[in-house]
Amino acid sequence: MTESAAQTYVPWKDRAFVSIREVAQIMARSPDWVRNRIGEGRLVGRQLQAGGPVVVTVASLVKFIDGVEAIAPHVRVKTSAIYLAFSNEP
Repeated sequence: MTESAAQTYVPWKDRAFVSIREVAQIMARSPDWVRNRIGEGRLVGRQLQAGGPVVVTVASLVKFIDGVEAIAPHVRVKTSAIYLAFSNEP
């Protein structure tokens, strides 16, 4: 990254839009996964110029992230083993 690029970098949460590739990196997913979430309406995609790339609104990304459920801590459940025995003898 050049010195001027380092000075002008804006963290993704402070922007209005992020690229599909950036969303994929933030969510640790693929760009196709991001496009599918846009298609489902779970993320809001916009085209800033006709024929330009699709970008995602940061507001929709933050809302999506906030709506993701936390996983419960691993709880060991004691189960009993079930054995099935059969015989071919009459």
